[in-house]
Amino acid sequence: MSLSVSVVVSCDLSGPYGTCARQLHSGAATEAEAYEAAVRAGWDAGGGIDLCPGHNRHPAPTTPPIRLHPEETPNA
Repeated sequence: MSLSVSVVVSCDLSGPYGTCARQLHSGAATEAEAYEAAVRAGWDAGGGIDLCPGHNRHPAPTTPPIRLHPEETPNA
């Protein structure tokens, strides 16, 4: 039996109606790698408070998404 580790980054914004439920399942084994993945995905992460793209007030990243399986045709 083998186990795998994946670090999840959660949005830390809380408001009058609760906390933000957005999470990024990074697939990373270390915290540093998870924060790198979060920043690439538009998160403001790694500085103490982690904010999802909807709450970080930064412009959305302009880099196109990377296809994990370019040989496959989506929705085919």
